[in-house]
Amino acid sequence: MDRLLNRLLDNKPKNSCKPSPKRDSPGIPTNVAAGSLRSREGLDIGPDDEKSNSGEDKRLPLPEVSTSGVAVGGIEDRSDSTRENATDTREGEGGGKLAEASKVPKREYENTALTTTTNLFVPKEAADESSPLAPLKAVLMTIAAVHANHQETVSIGNKIEVLLSRIAALEERFDSRPDDVEELRRRDRLIRELGRIEGNLGPLSEKHGPEQPGEHVQDNEEVYWLLEDLREAMFDYQMAQKKEIYDQRRRPIEPAEATVLNGFPCAKGAEYRHGDRKGCMKGTRGAILDSIEVWARDFDKPPVYWLNGLAGTGKSTIAQTTAERILADGQLGASFFCSRDFEDRSNLKLIFPTIAVQLARSYADFRSIFVPLVQSDPEIAHELPYNQMDKLVVRPLKESNVSTVIVIDALDECKDEEPTSAILSVLGQFVSKIPKVKFIVTGRPEPRIREGFRLPLLAEATDVFVLHDVNPSLVNNDVRLFLRRSFLDLARRRRGLNGWPPEKQLDLLLERAAGLFVYAVATTKFIDHKHNNPKEQLERILQSPMSSVHEGKTRFRPDTTLDSLYMSILQEAFGGDDLADDSKVRSVLGAVILAANPFPPSTIAALLGIDREGVSLRLSSVHSLLVLQEDIDHPVRPFHKSFPDFIVDPTRCTDKRFHVSPPTHHRELLAGCLELMNQTLEKNMCNLPDAVANCEVKNLRERTRRHLDPALQYACKSWHKHLMDERTVRTPAITSALHRFLEKKFLFWLEVLSVLGAAREAVDALDVAAKWLEASPTLDLVNDCFRFVMGFFEVISTSSMHIYHSALPLCPCQSIVRNLYELHARPLARIVHGLPNSWESSVATAKFPSLIDVAVWSPCSKFIAAWRGGSQGGIEILDAVTLERITTFHCPANMVTLLVFSPNTRLLTQYGYYPSKCISWDLQTGGLVSAIAAEFEGLAHHLSATYSACGTMVATLCRVGPTPTISIYNVLLGTHTHSRSVEGRSLDEIWAHGESLRFATMESGSITIWEVGFASPHAPTRVESLPIPDDFDPSRRYRFHPTSRLAFTTEGSVLVWDAHHSKYLLESTDVKDHIVISMSFSSDCRIFACGIENLAIYLWKETPTGYALHRKLISNTRTFKRLVSPNGESIIALGSQGIQLWRTTDSTTSLSDVSIPTFPKNRETFIVGFSPDGALAAIAWTGDGTVMVLDLKSGTARLTIDTGMMVCAVGVAGSAVVVVGGRGIVTWNLPSGNDVLNPRANVNDGVLITTLNSLPIVIYNSRPTASLSPNLRHFATVGSVGGIEDYQDRLHLYDTLTGQCLASVDTNSSGHPWFTPDGREVWFASGTYGVEGWKIIEDSESNIVRLEYLSRIQQLGGLPWQFSHGYEVANSLWVLSPSKKRLLWLPPSWRMDDALDRMWSGRFLALLGWELPEPVILELEE
Repeated sequence: MDRLLNRLLDNKPKNSCKPSPKRDSPGIPTNVAAGSLRSREGLDIGPDDEKSNSGEDKRLPLPEVSTSGVAVGGIEDRSDSTRENATDTREGEGGGKLAEASKVPKREYENTALTTTTNLFVPKEAADESSPLAPLKAVLMTIAAVHANHQETVSIGNKIEVLLSRIAALEERFDSRPDDVEELRRRDRLIRELGRIEGNLGPLSEKHGPEQPGEHVQDNEEVYWLLEDLREAMFDYQMAQKKEIYDQRRRPIEPAEATVLNGFPCAKGAEYRHGDRKGCMKGTRGAILDSIEVWARDFDKPPVYWLNGLAGTGKSTIAQTTAERILADGQLGASFFCSRDFEDRSNLKLIFPTIAVQLARSYADFRSIFVPLVQSDPEIAHELPYNQMDKLVVRPLKESNVSTVIVIDALDECKDEEPTSAILSVLGQFVSKIPKVKFIVTGRPEPRIREGFRLPLLAEATDVFVLHDVNPSLVNNDVRLFLRRSFLDLARRRRGLNGWPPEKQLDLLLERAAGLFVYAVATTKFIDHKHNNPKEQLERILQSPMSSVHEGKTRFRPDTTLDSLYMSILQEAFGGDDLADDSKVRSVLGAVILAANPFPPSTIAALLGIDREGVSLRLSSVHSLLVLQEDIDHPVRPFHKSFPDFIVDPTRCTDKRFHVSPPTHHRELLAGCLELMNQTLEKNMCNLPDAVANCEVKNLRERTRRHLDPALQYACKSWHKHLMDERTVRTPAITSALHRFLEKKFLFWLEVLSVLGAAREAVDALDVAAKWLEASPTLDLVNDCFRFVMGFFEVISTSSMHIYHSALPLCPCQSIVRNLYELHARPLARIVHGLPNSWESSVATAKFPSLIDVAVWSPCSKFIAAWRGGSQGGIEILDAVTLERITTFHCPANMVTLLVFSPNTRLLTQYGYYPSKCISWDLQTGGLVSAIAAEFEGLAHHLSATYSACGTMVATLCRVGPTPTISIYNVLLGTHTHSRSVEGRSLDEIWAHGESLRFATMESGSITIWEVGFASPHAPTRVESLPIPDDFDPSRRYRFHPTSRLAFTTEGSVLVWDAHHSKYLLESTDVKDHIVISMSFSSDCRIFACGIENLAIYLWKETPTGYALHRKLISNTRTFKRLVSPNGESIIALGSQGIQLWRTTDSTTSLSDVSIPTFPKNRETFIVGFSPDGALAAIAWTGDGTVMVLDLKSGTARLTIDTGMMVCAVGVAGSAVVVVGGRGIVTWNLPSGNDVLNPRANVNDGVLITTLNSLPIVIYNSRPTASLSPNLRHFATVGSVGGIEDYQDRLHLYDTLTGQCLASVDTNSSGHPWFTPDGREVWFASGTYGVEGWKIIEDSESNIVRLEYLSRIQQLGGLPWQFSHGYEVANSLWVLSPSKKRLLWLPPSWRMDDALDRMWSGRFLALLGWELPEPVILELEE
């Protein structure tokens, strides 16, 4: 090894290689990027954005290299002439930046001693023969000398600068002796290649000495190619070296760190080295690639580089090559190649997490910060992009001091419906905080991308290179080179192609390509088909007619499109007269084009019912239009997005044989998906163990890969996406297949979605199916399935096995799903009592630990913003379908009184006080937009708010004193514009009318509408006056809608007045016995909702003659505000325990004839007493005095008692049930045998032991403060004795038989007493002091009973769990066995946040929450 090393380091390679043959000319430009790199002020970044507002062209050229002083590697000629030439003398905006940009950055050679070679400045070390890289430097010196005697080009100047920088990096590497054979081999290959290149330099170096300036352009071309060879040789060496280092860097990752990184959510195949992406062909795109490399090395240049280009201009291939080059330089930290063909690679919420994981794998210092961060906050990956970027990328980069380059390709393919790119919005806010990090972004100049780069924070930090503005002749040269090399490669593999094609044909093909690389790639793929003659294939393309339709045009040749190429290729694929085969080709193409996510040929075969060989054959016939691999299990997709746009457009694809009709082929794929699921789905296909959550299955991913083939996965996740097209025709076959699927395979489908982490697809699928079906018997089944998914969405998402352990056993008795699948249920907890008979009227409930009293719908009806107070409070952004939390904005205000969305749902503004501020958030990124102090301090009652149509201004109507005030804010600039008082009586409503603001006042029996510009300081103008009905009383509840509809109440009625037509649309007395507390319209006033007290919501629907009662919705909890969604399809109610959601179109329950009680039923307090043997339970409704004795084995009632008194304690033992209440202690004997099934009794049928009128039995906090011991010997109660002056809470122990008080102790607070199962201890639980216990000591000789203090448990949860035999409720969500096995998921209404609302008795658990209509009793598995 040493001998080989010495030979490599000491021997200069000999010039023994023959000169290389003449190459194709790359067409070296004199200024390749002129007009392509744009000014960062007023970005000129799109085809519709050619000039600045002033009319001047702000294009920023790359610096030209002076002929009098060549700048190489950052060294400048110090002569005055050079400095003059380096300054751009053009006038106009941005001239100073031009002059600054024309300076070549000073690099590491700036202070190095120099030696001169024909006007060329190079480092003195370059002539040092003892240097290990002397051959490399000698080659570069000779090339530079020849180059210096010719007309200078930016392209070659940049190449020399890049190569000098690489030499410096290589010198450090070559100064050390290699310690492995592979490194020796790499160096040997490099030095041999340098020797070959040096041999080719002989003729040029002899021809051009110092006194012989060159005169021939072809010499420059030779220089260009020699530099390419040199760069390629160094690149190959560095890539091999860096890949080895890259792999080595991953090996030391600790197992615990690897577990975190492997489990962190990220996009698969997004990194540059994954997939089938290809870089630029050697010799093409040299100028732009070199300019990017120069930019990447110079940290004085802007940190963001936008490679902007139209479709087909080669952005992704440039990005791929750039990533490889930057990796070779050791700078690449991460890359993300977006693709609309893949769900994860088009998901903007996965970009920053994926980048963070790659950075963690690349840099140990970054990883040491990232891994603990993720371990402490696993949910961080699911936050909004702003928080992701801040926590996952920016903070670790700053703390680790990592310097790196990050590449993001095809950002326009990321699914982002907002007007400004979310990723660019976030990038602009953070890029200045990480100055050692640079970002390369490529993307089409779509409006949201252009707007993103125009953001002030990002515009100043971005260099823009516009590919489609490069001189067409330069692009054509690159396309010609690509075509020529492709044909040469084809000639080497196929016979009879030497010298083909002739220049004339190549020129014609180049003319048709019109500068589009995508055209060139598709053409070469079409010609290079193993079963066809290449010459004939080329003739077909050249003879095809030129298309002139507007779609697909290029900027270079308006009369040329890709359409003619696509038509030629398709004519070949559809050749012949076999119509049946044509149909199959269309079906296969339709599957590829319309797939929701790319799938392999094997999946196409499974969905279409075509054999795999047939699919492969038909794909092969159009292989030039697809990304197609030999592996039949590799996803296939269109090679370019322009092809799907062409083939589905009948105005472009005019031949019906080729045209793919989306409705037809969506229906084919839908039928295939349903058939595959009907044939394949089974229970527990992944063989998961019982009772586990999905996250607890360590090899879940491997199980899903092994047991769920790609075709089934696609069908389960995406069948409904082929139903979304409104043109998908309903057919009996499709409806029947759908019915059969839901009737036989529904739960198995949910199980698959659960393990795939795609449960949300079930919600969307069933919603789409219900709208598609309209009225049919299948619709009832779809609606019941939808209610099942909505009711148990949380547990379905969490555990596939608990679909059978929890969801199905908890399903209402009358549910269609329960009746169909009951045999599949595997309950681990038996529901003895409390299972509902039917679905609740609300479809979803979200519980929160604190009060929700401010909420608003987004204009698109997709989100709900809700504010909750408290120390951990904030604004919750919820999914409007499932009520899942999307993100939380932590509010700096103590109180939020109003929330409003911008028209595009991009911004959310809150108003509050203490401090009084207008605070705006960016929903897409999660960042704070502005916080504007109000012009007043103190308590402000905000009544209404609205955004301007453009979404930059927001207005609020508030009442600080007696006069309402309208305040205007510019949320983007963060300024308070002005305020104005409202004269007259305001109707508490303001709204936007375009860029103007409108509001209404009432005076003299009429409503006056006023209008004023948002930014206008002038007085408002009167728009119109509308009449008010005589019975309108503004002191009562009312609601005014901008459509001039006024809803209001009178004594016993609710009315809706149409002010424009001066007539009533609604006069209803349905609410005459109730108090109306809220009214709400949908945006179009089609739905009107009226909420009454705590009980119900009345819905009226508009008809031609007015409003007609549509439905009555019953609330299962106390609510006080109801809001209809803008689209009228949903309604929410806010309450003390959270938010309830109804769908106005839900038909699973018939509610139009619901009887609403006059007064709320008192359901607040329940008492349950278990018999010691676990056979019986006594349930008492404390408010109405009803007591029911329940047989726990059968779940049936043994006895029902009307006690006629308030019940404070109940117990059952043996054959007796004892009730303690306000009238005394009453005992009943239980019926024996089966003589009476449901005997009833009243208080007179019992045995009255004693009266308790003098005892301190009270109801505390809606919970009784008394308890009976299990053996019924004692009962304990908490109450007060003495007068008001010496008020004190005490625990009293009584004898049940005599009613005598046996002992009393001080407790210092109110609370609830509990006995241990043996009756020998009594414990007292209070929210203030935790849990305290006393032992009951009985002296048989003196008959004295005393209470001996045991201990105090600070955590309140300690008491009920202490006697539960090891069972517990975790986080109010899961019932766990003593071995921590998940026995039952608790639905939201069964979650008792207070441990005192749960009562244990061995394996029985009673849930006593006041939201429940009756107690729930569970028997748990042993």
